[in-house]
Amino acid sequence: MKLCMRMKGKVMLMSVAIFLPVLLAACSIAYSALAHSLVQASANTSLRESYGAQLYVDRVLEGADKTEEAFRSHASLITAYLSEQLGYRIQAYDVHGSLLADSVRNELSLPAGDIQQAVAGEKAWTVDETGSEPVLLLSFPVFADQQTIGVLRFLHPLTRETQLMQRTLMMMAVVILFAALLAWVLAGFFADALTSPLHKLQQAAARISKGNYKEPVSIESGDEIEALAKDFDKMRLGIRGYIEGLEQERQKQKMFLDSVTHEFKTPLTAIIGYAELIPRLREEEAKARGLRSIHEEGRRLLKLVEELLALSRLGRTGFSVTDSEAPLEPLVREVVREVRPRLHAADIHLELMLTDDVCRFDRDKTKQVFLNILDNALRYSECMTIEIMMAGNEQQLEVHILDDGIGMTEELQQALLDPVSRLRDARQAKGNGLGLAICREIMTKQGGAIDLYSHPSSGTEIVLSFATGGAS
Repeated sequence: MKLCMRMKGKVMLMSVAIFLPVLLAACSIAYSALAHSLVQASANTSLRESYGAQLYVDRVLEGADKTEEAFRSHASLITAYLSEQLGYRIQAYDVHGSLLADSVRNELSLPAGDIQQAVAGEKAWTVDETGSEPVLLLSFPVFADQQTIGVLRFLHPLTRETQLMQRTLMMMAVVILFAALLAWVLAGFFADALTSPLHKLQQAAARISKGNYKEPVSIESGDEIEALAKDFDKMRLGIRGYIEGLEQERQKQKMFLDSVTHEFKTPLTAIIGYAELIPRLREEEAKARGLRSIHEEGRRLLKLVEELLALSRLGRTGFSVTDSEAPLEPLVREVVREVRPRLHAADIHLELMLTDDVCRFDRDKTKQVFLNILDNALRYSECMTIEIMMAGNEQQLEVHILDDGIGMTEELQQALLDPVSRLRDARQAKGNGLGLAICREIMTKQGGAIDLYSHPSSGTEIVLSFATGGAS
């Protein structure tokens, strides 16, 4: 059967379940140690009294021969006197362990181990617990001329010690009950301190599950729960940022779709308009201009569709690059050979400062990047000179493409690499504006980067960064 209990109750029960056995064990050890100390103290007292008893026996036997017979004949006198002096029962035994005299005339069935040791010449004591109260039995030999002539046994009832132990046991029981109550109260206090932050964390989780990501998770407990709450709050912020990012992306996609729709509408409107107008024209030159306009708008529409398809392919999750490692210089020279006729036609001077550094790149897609950048410079920069320089290190290889054209504003630079913004602003600029966005996707996918630096009337610099073999 599953026991359903709140964490506070579990913590309290666990604390008491741990504390009580430890307390009982400590009290048991203390009780045993106290009992042993009391019995040892009584035994030490009896041992000290045994020396006086030995002296008394010597005085009694002083006028007679100190023999076994003399001790036997004076045994009753010795036991009676010592019992009167010490206040407890005294017994006398011969060297064979037989009882000679007893200060109390009633028989007892007592252990004889201490007597045997005393007969052997050693003092010994033990505790007899067979009666209504424990009795300390101390036996010691009586010597004469270094010979054992008898044994005396002290029978010391441990009445006071027993009463003291009973009072101690009652006090320990009271202490244990009070300690258990105090432990329960303290366990409840600490359980509250432990479960209160968890309850706040549970409430925060419930808020987040309902979509409330704005209210922060603040717990100051000074322990692991506070650290957990901070991590939980970081997760909240991450989820909030992710959701806001999704919303921004949705807005961008909507803007992108609106811009694409508008861009499609403009050339299509022109094509339809000229197509309807041409049959009504009589002049051949006007018809030719109309056909050229239809052709130009059709090519513009085709170019827009091609760039949109390329951007869509590059943005897919499954897009991959070959990631081969080779020198970049041959590819750059191949691109230059292809565009050189256009450079001559535009009277643009090209300078190359290339190295044979090796980097990782996709050959076909990287060629598309260079062609796109040089095409933009030829079409829109109005430059006279283009420089292509390479500089590499252990981490990356950089290709700097500089022109001395008209440059561009900071706003236009920011928009160039954003397909949404660039397509939206393409109606006020030449071209569709998706080329550099495609270049950025290609460079990112193959582990590189593209950066744009420009100022009006001071030219433009584009930096392509390629990962080399030393990059992680």
